Amino acid sequence: MVVRQHVRLNPGWTWLVVVPAVALGYWAVGLFGTHYFARYGLMPAPIWLPSALAFAAAWRFGAAGLVGLFLGSMAINGVSQAQPLGAALTLSLANSLGPWLGVHLLKRHVGNRPPFFSTRDVWHFLWTAVGLAALITSFGGALVLSWNGALLSQSFLFTAMRWWLSDASGTLLFAPVMMLWLLPLQRPDLLPKIGLSERAGLTAVVLLSSFLVLSLLSNPSGLYSGLPYLLLLPISWAAARVPLRYAHLLASLVSVLAIVGAVEERGAFFVDSNSQALTAAGLMIVSQTVILLVVGALVMERRLAEDRLRVANQSLEEKVGERTRQLAESESRFKLVADASPFPMVMNRLSDGGVIYANPRAEALFHRRLFAERALYVQDFYVDPANRDQVAVLLQVQGQVNDIEVELQDADGRAFWALLSCQMVRLDGSRHVLTGINDISERKALEQRLHSANAALKRQVEEIESLQQGLKEQAVRDPLTGLFNRRYLDESIDRVLAHFAALSRPVSLMMLDVDHFKQVNDRHGHSAGDKVLSTLGALLSDRFRSGDIVCRFGGEEFIAVMPGSSLADARIKCERLREELQNTPVLLPDGSELHLTVSIGVAAMPEQGDDAESLIDAADTSLYAAKSGGRNRVCTAEPYNWGAVSDA
Repeated sequence: MVVRQHVRLNPGWTWLVVVPAVALGYWAVGLFGTHYFARYGLMPAPIWLPSALAFAAAWRFGAAGLVGLFLGSMAINGVSQAQPLGAALTLSLANSLGPWLGVHLLKRHVGNRPPFFSTRDVWHFLWTAVGLAALITSFGGALVLSWNGALLSQSFLFTAMRWWLSDASGTLLFAPVMMLWLLPLQRPDLLPKIGLSERAGLTAVVLLSSFLVLSLLSNPSGLYSGLPYLLLLPISWAAARVPLRYAHLLASLVSVLAIVGAVEERGAFFVDSNSQALTAAGLMIVSQTVILLVVGALVMERRLAEDRLRVANQSLEEKVGERTRQLAESESRFKLVADASPFPMVMNRLSDGGVIYANPRAEALFHRRLFAERALYVQDFYVDPANRDQVAVLLQVQGQVNDIEVELQDADGRAFWALLSCQMVRLDGSRHVLTGINDISERKALEQRLHSANAALKRQVEEIESLQQGLKEQAVRDPLTGLFNRRYLDESIDRVLAHFAALSRPVSLMMLDVDHFKQVNDRHGHSAGDKVLSTLGALLSDRFRSGDIVCRFGGEEFIAVMPGSSLADARIKCERLREELQNTPVLLPDGSELHLTVSIGVAAMPEQGDDAESLIDAADTSLYAAKSGGRNRVCTAEPYNWGAVSDA
């Protein structure tokens, strides 16, 4: 695959071309969205499509893109929607400032490369593009819509949340695919090699299935509301089989079908109203895009690891080939020399091994005159006498020995490996042995180095597998506290409840919340808040059994599932935990100490139900009662009464 070449314009032409193009595009997309959703009474738009264009333009064109965004936003708000000048300026500034700040922070971490080829870059993209940028634009929108209301009132916050969801969904819908197509390809040699027929077949299956489920299927009873999520399977498969830009383009088309079906009251998501259907479609878009981003990043990380392993193997093979070539050249030179001059050769009697002749080469090899004033025997030069006996037996049976490896030693005691070729001959009526000796110490050393290189390669493969296992562990662990995350809770709680229900044994669930945690962040900073959460996570990890499931549920909320514990036992344990936390100061990064209190709600199976949703709802209700009752207390749900709670 060839890397796309981008046309570079000089700065003056860049502004003249990019600014009106971005402004016109933003205005056209925004005008289409407002008219389309307005026809169905869905305003403000539940999914704001220009937010994706805003982030992609800010990323690709920088300041020129931001100016175009501001002008396009002014055209929508000030001209098309006839907003007052102050409101139009506020919205336009928020729509420009959010993408600018998000792109600025994102590029500090990832540079100019697309942030979709590693899980770390994906995380930075999500919190800057979907989190920060959408938060700023939603604040501006809420400020305009609540122009005469109180700042940070309930109405203001509700409006800001709706606006944030609209911008975040729009960004997730199209920003990744736009950025992947606007930026040059990264490592095209690592892209999957997929045939046109397979790509077309995969596209046809996904789009046809999506059209049937999201546009044609009738779902008046809500029975098929979860069916669209099965489309995540081929989308995830596409992330591994086709280039990432095509996978995101395919996912965007599926998302468009989901939105159109929800708005026009068709498809599996529509049950009672198109607003509820749009909410479900938005959740699908978020889930689909996040899964696609994570799977695509994991696939690319694996391909990079495989590429590094391939390069390492290639380098090792080149070294082995070079050493083999050198050895072959050495053996060739040795053969030429042996053809032209004598080589190490010894003749001895077969009966007792006495040496009767040795040429100069052999004497140089053994560092002594072998045929001298005193009698020498070939067994004197074997490190292991058993090797001499083995050679003698083979000679007596076969009459010759070809290329047998033995370990010899010279007059100085230096051991070396030699390759012997022996031929039995008759001389003066008695049997003698003519032995050619080839010193193979260098080859043995090379073999040892090859074994060492293979061992190093094996360790490298094990390290890569360990890294892959670490990635799987990170997927179910909260990085701040080290506890399990909500994803692990969702995957495991139903299995635990079903197992203990079959054994007719209880299961208790604790929901814990740090009292006045926002004040900790406001007074001491977010580093202090992180310290509080990490300290609390370590304490919870130590105080619960290995079979308990302790996880960070979100923010300052923690959940502990205690299999085999009754409601009474869990209440006692939680009361002790609350007292210990109250009496245990937290050492903050600035050296000061902070005393915290927590509120705890407790529920149990079977008293409050036998499924995860019932237990979590009961524990949450108990937690709310604990906070309403003055905090720093434990409350449990009343048996068989889902709403009533009492102080422990």
